[in-house]
Amino acid sequence: MNSQRMALSRYEQETIVNFNAEEDTAELYTADPVWIRKMDKLIKQNPEQFKRGKSEQYEGKVIAKRYIFPKRFVTIRSKDIERKMTEEQKRAAAERMKGLNGTR
Repeated sequence: MNSQRMALSRYEQETIVNFNAEEDTAELYTADPVWIRKMDKLIKQNPEQFKRGKSEQYEGKVIAKRYIFPKRFVTIRSKDIERKMTEEQKRAAAERMKGLNGTR
């Protein structure tokens, strides 16, 4: 990495999921800030299942992290799932939001 740069390029912000047939855990390595935030949030929500591994630093700044979690959490979708709501469902959701926002 060029020592003149502080941040990784978008191309360098990779995410890799690794597991094998023998072990029950998977490891996720990421240098993508979006995935780092997602995984850190999962650790806070579910510390029994999600663990932080090693972090990588450059010039004192964390640029990548590793996470360990149950392999059974890794899934692949075969297609995009588009959620379609009826007009009644949309109205009900809007009413719930109004209640949450205190604008009722």
